[in-house]
Formats: sequence, structure tokens, C-alpha cells
Amino acid sequence: MKVQAPFGFVTGCHAGDKFMVQATLASMRRYCPNVPTCLTVDGDFDVSDLEDDYKVIILRVGDLPSAEMRKLIAGGFHAKHAAMWEGPFEFYVWIDSDAIVWGDFTSQIRTDVDFQIFWSEISIPADATEIPSWLPHFYFDPRKLRQLDPDFDWRGHPYFSAGVFACRRNAIRFEQYFDLEAVSRRSPGLFESGLNTSKGDMGMLNYLIHTMAQRGDLKTIVSDLQHIPTYQGIAEFEQECAGMGWRFPAKISRPRVAHFCGGKPLLFNGNTYSRPFTIARLEHHRRRHGDLGAWLAVLNEDSR
Repeated sequence: MKVQAPFGFVTGCHAGDKFMVQATLASMRRYCPNVPTCLTVDGDFDVSDLEDDYKVIILRVGDLPSAEMRKLIAGGFHAKHAAMWEGPFEFYVWIDSDAIVWGDFTSQIRTDVDFQIFWSEISIPADATEIPSWLPHFYFDPRKLRQLDPDFDWRGHPYFSAGVFACRRNAIRFEQYFDLEAVSRRSPGLFESGLNTSKGDMGMLNYLIHTMAQRGDLKTIVSDLQHIPTYQGIAEFEQECAGMGWRFPAKISRPRVAHFCGGKPLLFNGNTYSRPFTIARLEHHRRRHGDLGAWLAVLNEDSR
């Protein structure tokens, strides 16, 4: 796909989470209505309603010109990176379908860098001597990685969720990503050993971003632009939503991306905080069905 704008938002879905990406798109329109948006579609299913409602640019994984690319990224978390190699924007913010825009944070996007990490906490001290158990579980095993990249220092980095970030087009070349994925298949447990998936991208992405930055091949910056309720709590959300009922707050104290990773943020999922996400879901349905119809639509989606 040819570049169509210098900056935009990108999100994506497969058939099973289309009902969630509706909320993501509704939040984008509510807080950043003038930012162009691309929807990456992984699978052969109809999204014409979303195309009509949100005027999104559709990027289908099945229509990518490279057969190697289609084979690698279809049906897994790698699909999001279609925007990096074939997307319509020179620089974009990727937002997973379990996340929503919560206020207009676009003034804080740094298009002068190659990759902006939406997490500011250094996960492992620079002088650490032991590998924390969560690193090979969620990201990569530094001991196995040493055989591939002996100069890479795994300490002193902010390890981030691959569900939210900002990126320049082709910041990572497809050939580089393709080769690393092939290595990972030959080395079980190299990436994300605890997640039991061969389709995960979080370990690969974190390694590539940090090793390229370490070598001076990539300019990165960290920003506190992501709020994960299970990690940072819900008090800030509750304060912003107070008195608003089930509608988007007019004022957001700290514009950011609200990311409900882990369990799906369904209305009756007692293990996951979902109020802001439910507000976004209702906003999507309210345009066509009114208040009562919006609630019925959400309840119907959650009962499936």
C-alpha cells in the first residue's frame, strides 16, 4: 500500500475480536477525530460497517503483495506489523483491540524518532546480576539470545507491551524480522517461553528495538502514555469517569492509551476492570441504536 498520510492511528482485528475493535475505533473518533485511521484485518470477514462508520483505511493481511509476509504474519500477533511494512502512514501509533484512546495525546507523539515506547519504567536495573523469571516467560531468554547476539545487554531497558507503541514505517526491515522469526522456530524457548505460542511478537519486538537502539541503528524514546489497570490501578479512571455515567469524560487529566491486556474487558468479567472500555463499546452502538439498544448490543456480544 502506498503512503497516504504522514501520521495516523492503526488498530486491527481478526473475526473473533471485531466487537472489541469497534470500541477502539469509537475512542479514536471521540478524542482524535481528525487523525486518519487504518484497520488491519486478519482474515476473510466483512468489515464494511466499520469502514462506513469510521472511514478507516482497510489493510488486509490476505492482500499483502509478499507471499512470505502473508505466511509469516497471518493468524497471529505478528499481523499488527503489516502496518510497519505495507501501511498507509509514514509514522503511526499502533493500538491493540483491547485498548482505547483516552484523551488526545497526539501532541506527545515524537515523530522525530523511529520508535516510541509507551512505557517509561526501567524494568531491570542496569547493574542486575540475575535474570528475573518473567523475562524469558514474557519476552526472551538472555542465555539463549547470547548465542545469537553476544553483544546485547538485556539490562537497563523498559520492557513494554507490544499492544501499544508508535513507530516509523520500516523502522524494522521485514527481512530482518523474517530472519529472526526463522531463528526462533529453530530455538524453542528463545522468545516468550511461558506463553506457549509460536505466533507471539512481544519478545521479538522488544529484543529488536532494544538491540537496534543499543547499536545506534534506531532512535527511540520512552513515554508514560499507557495505563494498564491491572498494573497501575483504576483510581485515576474512576475519578475521570465520576459523574459521567456511561459516557466518555469531556476532560481527561492525563491523556493516554488505556490498555486492558490480560483477560478480555467484558462487562461481566469479574477478573478484569472494564468501565472505560465498556463506555467505548456503548459509544459505538449508541450511534445506531440509542442508549437502550447500545446496552442490549453489548449484552448480546458478551453472551456469545
